Amino acid sequence: MTSTENSTEVRIVIIGAGFAGLCMAVNLLKQGEQNFVVVERAEDIGGVWRDNVYPGAACDIPAVLYSYSFEQDYPWSEAYPQQKEILGYMLYIVEKYNLKNHLRFGINISTAEFNESTAKWSVGTPEGKRLSCAILIPAIGIFNHPVTPSIEGIAEFEGAVLHSAQWPRNTVFEGKRVAVIGTGASAIQIVPEVAKHAKELTVYQRSAPYVLPKATINMSDALTERARVFGELEKVARSRSDFAMTAKAQSGFLAYLTDQVPDPVLRSQLTPSYIMGCKRTLFSNHWYPALQRGNVHLETESIKKITANEILLKDGTKRQIDCIVFATGFNPSNYLQGIKVVGSKNTHLSDAWSQGAEAYLGIAVAGFPNMFLMYGPNTNVAGSIIYMLECQAEFIIKALALMKSKAAKSMEVTLDSYREYSDLMQDKLSDSTITAANCQSYSMNAAGRVVTNYPGTSLDYRHATESVDSACFHLS
Repeated sequence: MTSTENSTEVRIVIIGAGFAGLCMAVNLLKQGEQNFVVVERAEDIGGVWRDNVYPGAACDIPAVLYSYSFEQDYPWSEAYPQQKEILGYMLYIVEKYNLKNHLRFGINISTAEFNESTAKWSVGTPEGKRLSCAILIPAIGIFNHPVTPSIEGIAEFEGAVLHSAQWPRNTVFEGKRVAVIGTGASAIQIVPEVAKHAKELTVYQRSAPYVLPKATINMSDALTERARVFGELEKVARSRSDFAMTAKAQSGFLAYLTDQVPDPVLRSQLTPSYIMGCKRTLFSNHWYPALQRGNVHLETESIKKITANEILLKDGTKRQIDCIVFATGFNPSNYLQGIKVVGSKNTHLSDAWSQGAEAYLGIAVAGFPNMFLMYGPNTNVAGSIIYMLECQAEFIIKALALMKSKAAKSMEVTLDSYREYSDLMQDKLSDSTITAANCQSYSMNAAGRVVTNYPGTSLDYRHATESVDSACFHLS
């Protein structure tokens, strides 16, 4: 896929060609806007659904909801699509809405600087190429920088070392002794698949996740199912600030775990030590059965070191290993990682976010005019992120319309509105399961501030973003 757009100045630059960037692009086209480009560091669209090709990679939100509201007639082959089919859906969007001419690939944005005199952004690459625009829309998401823990001796390991987000195609596990480090969203999909082929598979667990079965979906009535699933996930989102609801859900999970894992010792190891809702609840019908296979072992002791062919635990236990799989995820609290962003008055975004990323509605940052974020801070929700992205794209369209109606060259959220909203988010989060005692998750930064999650429901966010309050912005 190539782009025919070669100009160095456009009205709007979108950074990232994943679900967020494509959502924004389609919404611009629907408003008749043609003067924009979507720049992507890779050679094709897709974001996480391009990069994550590990065995079992799929969505745990049903396709009826994990898809754009404006494109619901796609012929999904199953309720919970595999990676390849989700990427196919995104390619279908590109084709249907004729986005090809707006896409630029192989462009890794490393700098973005706002010029107050021209009210324009200049974005650049490490090679020195630059692109000027009036409106900058970063849409790079939060799951794009894989994290590999620092473990003593890893450099000495002689076998293959993989990461779930950097998976070599055609990897073979037959006859091998495999270690999977981590028990998050990618691990619960990888382990059941690898266990079918590996001679031995050892799962190294730091903390046990809450894993529930996937709900049955009626694919013959997609719109009704979309509404039903949306309602169920709204209940989940509300439970994070309703501890009575959480206690009921947690009791239901423990009953399910007892049914799934008869062995009391293994069941004890798989029982989470933190409140439900602290971390992301996972969905799989194969996780617990896989852990009870004869060739699968669960280790809960911490890893001390790795040698040329073994993993040694702190209690002295050691296992010979041929291949290590890091299912250790990403650093989602570090927004816009790798891009040096400089706003008005030489304000560096890294300084503005020194205590943690924050944004008005997750979209606008004080000191950074004409920059609107997609999938920004505190917009992750217990539901479909696609729904949240549509809310953001529609808000940005309304903000651009407001700029046009006021003949404004720049639009910047006021410091008071920015601070008031951020404080409100943290106040609501402080009384939720996400910040409960002993809760540590990827939603927090190193200082313990929740920077990724939204404290309310998807509908709460829809209502918050359905109109643009001009009093909350400087328009000049």
